[in-house]
Amino acid sequence: MLGRYDDFPATIQRFARFTYESPTPTLQTVIVKTLHQLNKQTVDMKTFTPASPPNCFVNFEFGVADTDTFNFLDEEELQKIENTLNQQALPILDIFCATRYHIRDQTEKRKTLKADYNMLRFTFYQKNMELFIHNERGTQRIPLKDLILFLKSQIDQELAERRLETLTLKRIL
Repeated sequence: MLGRYDDFPATIQRFARFTYESPTPTLQTVIVKTLHQLNKQTVDMKTFTPASPPNCFVNFEFGVADTDTFNFLDEEELQKIENTLNQQALPILDIFCATRYHIRDQTEKRKTLKADYNMLRFTFYQKNMELFIHNERGTQRIPLKDLILFLKSQIDQELAERRLETLTLKRIL
């Protein structure tokens, strides 16, 4: 089933609850478009923490679940999800998130650092959205709470550009 990973882990390291005003399919479309855009960007680690190593950068790789696998969120997968969301909202949206770190030296040479691998589960019900995060492995250079806040800010930015109400954070654990 598109959007749902059958073997999503039971162990959750972080949880957040949000409320939202937009129609659920619209919010889900904004979420996947935001993640798709992040797949193309390089983000300075200072965005997450001022204590980051100098010249440290982050690249994300997001994939959307489809029963027993995750498919990289490229143009084709984005179109597939949008077509589904045009017909109905998904109760669950499972996402694989690889967070890749690298340092650039003065000659612009890249030194790759260990990556983080997380699974995200967005659940939707009655204008509430919950986000569950399971850290599969990695050093967690970006604390999971900071990852949640970063994703919220990116989603809020896309909602604001569409002149829609932003997410309201109710709880983060």
